[in-house]
Amino acid sequence: MRKLRYILCLLLLIYGFDLQAQIAPISQSYREEKQEKIQSRWARLIPKQNKLQFAGSMGMFSGSVGWYYGKRNQWETDWYLGFIPKTQNQKGHMTTTLKQTYTPWRLTIKDGFFIEPLTTGIYINKIFGEYFWTKLPDRYPENYYFWAVDTRFNIFAGQAFTWQLNDSHRGKEFSFFYEISTNDLYLISAVGNKTITLRDIIGLSFGFRYRVF
Repeated sequence: MRKLRYILCLLLLIYGFDLQAQIAPISQSYREEKQEKIQSRWARLIPKQNKLQFAGSMGMFSGSVGWYYGKRNQWETDWYLGFIPKTQNQKGHMTTTLKQTYTPWRLTIKDGFFIEPLTTGIYINKIFGEYFWTKLPDRYPENYYFWAVDTRFNIFAGQAFTWQLNDSHRGKEFSFFYEISTNDLYLISAVGNKTITLRDIIGLSFGFRYRVF
């Protein structure tokens, strides 16, 4: 009976060591795979592109950091900081904008040169300053303004022209783009008002896009 116990204990020890030897590589592989996933998620947060834009209801000049993604890199998300310069009657103001762009397709004109015949999207813009507010100040009668002066919702459409950068040290791509845009307040004001023309409610902007990698 004792011999049987000794044999069973020996078998359990052998099996235990063998099982531990099999689990160790699996655990190591799992840890490495999990670490790679975490690193990949953090890497996605690193901005991949920069933009410099003139006009567009987000300031005279605005600069951004952003990301492009999707199966065909058809989506872009950019965060801008801009400024409205000082005038004789008004102080300068800072602006911030969150912009989402969709590019349905890209056409190759020749090696290293592309055109995006349609870029479209939306963006939300906010202006900072004492004359730009979200809540109606007490000095105005109730319902005097029905909109927030400091925030605008915009829609746009445009095109982009892209040159591929062959030197990896200089980045991936450089683009020129232009856009035609309008905002919620302009559209609401134009409804039923025949004195407001299309020229009064749309604006032209243009800029440059630099994709790092």
